[in-house]
Amino acid sequence: MELKHQTSSAPSIGGWISKNRAFFPNALTWVYRWFTANRHAPYGLAVMRMASGLFILGWLIANIPVATKIWGPGSEYLEPYRSVLGYKWPLDILRDAGLGFFVFWYVMAIVLAIVFVVGWQTRFVTPLFFIFYTAINAQNTPVSDGGNYFIRIMLIYLIFADLSKHWSVDSWLRRRAGKTKKEIEAVTVLHNLALCLVVAQLCMVYLEAGLYKVQGKLWQNGTAMYYPVSSEAYGVFPWLSDLITTNSWIVALTTYVTVVAQIAFPFMLFHKISRRIALVTILGMHIGIAVVMGLLFFSGIMASADAVLVSSATWLTIQRWLYGVWNDRFRTKKPSLKISEKIEINEKSAEKVSSNA
Repeated sequence: MELKHQTSSAPSIGGWISKNRAFFPNALTWVYRWFTANRHAPYGLAVMRMASGLFILGWLIANIPVATKIWGPGSEYLEPYRSVLGYKWPLDILRDAGLGFFVFWYVMAIVLAIVFVVGWQTRFVTPLFFIFYTAINAQNTPVSDGGNYFIRIMLIYLIFADLSKHWSVDSWLRRRAGKTKKEIEAVTVLHNLALCLVVAQLCMVYLEAGLYKVQGKLWQNGTAMYYPVSSEAYGVFPWLSDLITTNSWIVALTTYVTVVAQIAFPFMLFHKISRRIALVTILGMHIGIAVVMGLLFFSGIMASADAVLVSSATWLTIQRWLYGVWNDRFRTKKPSLKISEKIEINEKSAEKVSSNA
């Protein structure tokens, strides 16, 4: 009995394309619908707006006593350095400003930060907020940290995003007037493109930071975290720094987890489970930096941008939980059925959108 040998052709790119001719048209259709059908991450962008705005507002208020000396007329000693930076109008408007104009500009930046947080007319407020805030930073960039640089880039992207669709004065005014917001397709595309740029910037920052760290010997042998934590320049709570640095296992673990989390972050976003692990790990890293090293502004700004990667269904679940806690502690009456049903409907619709995205 003879065995019949069947000749099988070797796999090739041309053969795969011929069998999957509809792949590329379907992919293009999916991309087109993703950019045009819905404005994605509206709740995450709302959280980013409120959180980043609050941190900038706190930064402006905390520096009021020294503002004129660091960014105002008292900072003329930095003039040779400013000429090298190359900031153009209107970002260099404070370069030769007097005390009165600087105080007016600084107060207006605080007002714009408040308006930005509450979400009123964000289409017009966001570019103005970027100009006022960046012009102040441009006066003395050496005192800025990574949070200042990062949020200035993010504000450029946020100019094109719809930041007030939810949890804002604009959305409250629309509901009160019984109006529905008409969404223009071109504006929707700009919104989703801005969201993509925010996520891409996050991935670039984390990946670049991780790749830069892994080249150093201290990060390779697991001792890098010992030095900034034990440094007097960063240590806020000496007892906590001592508790961390006295245990070599904790130092090595935090060092390696930091590097792995930053390098793996962009690749862990493709699946919902790995994305959650990445977000929780990165959030823990930022909380550690804020508490142990005292870099509250930097950590807060970075964590606020991470909020856009949290699904709308999760944010609505958090909203519902907070609403229940508020009612239990500060109200005697039970929440009205109408409001509870509205939150539940919004949560279900968000889950549907999130599952389809």
